[in-house]
Formats: sequence, C-alpha cells, structure tokens
Amino acid sequence: MGFPRNCVVCDSSSLISLADSCFLPVLAELKRSLGADFLIGESVKYECIDHPLEMKSHTLPAIRLKLALNDGIIKSAGSKNLERRTEDVLWIANNIFFSSEKPIHIMHKGEAETLALAIELGLKNVLIDERTSRMLVESPEAMAKHISSEFNRNIRINERYLERFRQMTDGLNLFRSSELLIIAYEHGYFKRFGELENDALEAALYGVKFAGCSISFEEIDEYVRSIKK
Repeated sequence: MGFPRNCVVCDSSSLISLADSCFLPVLAELKRSLGADFLIGESVKYECIDHPLEMKSHTLPAIRLKLALNDGIIKSAGSKNLERRTEDVLWIANNIFFSSEKPIHIMHKGEAETLALAIELGLKNVLIDERTSRMLVESPEAMAKHISSEFNRNIRINERYLERFRQMTDGLNLFRSSELLIIAYEHGYFKRFGELENDALEAALYGVKFAGCSISFEEIDEYVRSIKK
C-alpha cells in the first residue's frame, strides 16, 4: 500500500479505535518515517478528547489522544470557511436519501467537518473508520440498497444532492485505522515484536475492529494469510 507524503485529516472514529487498542504510537512512527502530519478539526477534538475527558468511562483513550495532541503528533487545524463548509457537507449528505418523503440522517457533524477540512485545505487523505461516511463517498448506490434492505424501506435518492456531494468529495482518499496499521507493518513498525511480528499485526487488526473499525473478519483473515505465505 502506498502512503503519500502529505497531511492526513482524521475523524474521531479512527483516532478512538487506535487509542482504545493502544496503537496511537503508530501515528508518531509514520510522522517520523514518512513525514505525515495528522490533522483534526474542533468538532473532532471535542468528540474524542474534550467531551470524553468529562466521562469517567472514556477518560483513558481521551488522555492518550490529549497527550498526542500536546506532543504535536496530532495537530488542530481549521480555516475561516470551515464552519460554512461543514454545514454544506452536513446538509447535502443528510438530504441525499429519502424514505416516505423524509430525509434520512446519515452523517454527524464530526464526520462532516473531517471531510470539509480536507476539502478546504486541498488535502486528499482522510482517515475515517465510520462505515456510513465512507460508503457515501465511495459507493452511494450500494449504501441506498443497504439502507433499504436493513430497514425494509423503499429509498429514493436525490440525484441533484448526490451529484453535488460527489463533486465536493471528488479525489478524496478514504482509509481506515486498519489500513493505517497495514501501512505501518509494511514500513517495519511491527518488527519490534520480533518473531511475533505477524501475530502482533493480526492482534492489532482485531484490536481496532473491536474498538469500532469497520473491518470484517474476512478482510483480516485474507491479509494475514497473504503475509504468512
């Protein structure tokens, strides 16, 4: 897998997956070895750091992320037009799919801000574990079928808004925390585990899956088999 040497805009879903599974140090390693900067907006900072620090059950991952922010491994970013762009992304995304003439709410502000930040800064790489946002960018028709099947509803697509959303997100490269771990593996991060290198990667992939990353068991098995050949 390739990893362009530029900034990565991060959603709270991926950062929480990495923090929960104790693999935030991967960000520091990729920053050092590949020159990658990891950026977050204010809404994402609130979702994965500020708000969880007020909740005893979610404090530890938030502390890990706060330390990464303090150390400059993660950086806050924004622009004067970010709030307006975020509202545009949020409105358009949540008015693409309709059921019984009512729009289906599929995107939250943090995810919209993550996409908006990448668009505003002219960046391509977006780290996001949340399945809905990725499907909307990569395969909206498949998403409509999924919603229809899951909720047993007829789904109508607003083609005008879908086209606007496609134009806004054109060229974005979305990937998950699991794929970030694979990139780190391919650049030698897991060699520190010695003869358990492959086992450590497998454990890491399961770790982010159970922390919320939408990677399937089949995907994990397929990649692990490929590196053990």
